[in-house]
Amino acid sequence: MSAKAQAFIDKLLQIVASKDHSRMDELLGETITFHTPRFLKPHTDRKVVKLILQGIPMVIKNFHYERTWPAGDEAIMEFKGHVGRWVVHGLDIFTVGDDGRATELTVFVRPPKGLEALGEAEDKLAAFFGKPPAPTAAPA
Repeated sequence: MSAKAQAFIDKLLQIVASKDHSRMDELLGETITFHTPRFLKPHTDRKVVKLILQGIPMVIKNFHYERTWPAGDEAIMEFKGHVGRWVVHGLDIFTVGDDGRATELTVFVRPPKGLEALGEAEDKLAAFFGKPPAPTAAPA
């Protein structure tokens, strides 16, 4: 077991349980790459990634992590929640840097109808708060 990955998991579970998602900033490295199932290109703007992660509880009702696995420098976390009438089920795979903060996040979501509903809900939230810029290409 990786102590660094487990410490990251423990901190993220505390933040989710406290419902104080403003603390997501504590978990993000100075540089981060966010691979989302909605876009081909990853988000690399730390501010945008932070806003997306803070908005998850507004988009996915009853968001919670069911199982977690520390694996080397990665924290793998299985989540579930509801978007409209759909149950969404997915994985967050965080790469944890030497400072204990995430440098990369890859998200997988199923079923396809749940992902579609999640995208529609995210778009409504973005329209309300101001749409973030489109993802940029990963640095070469």
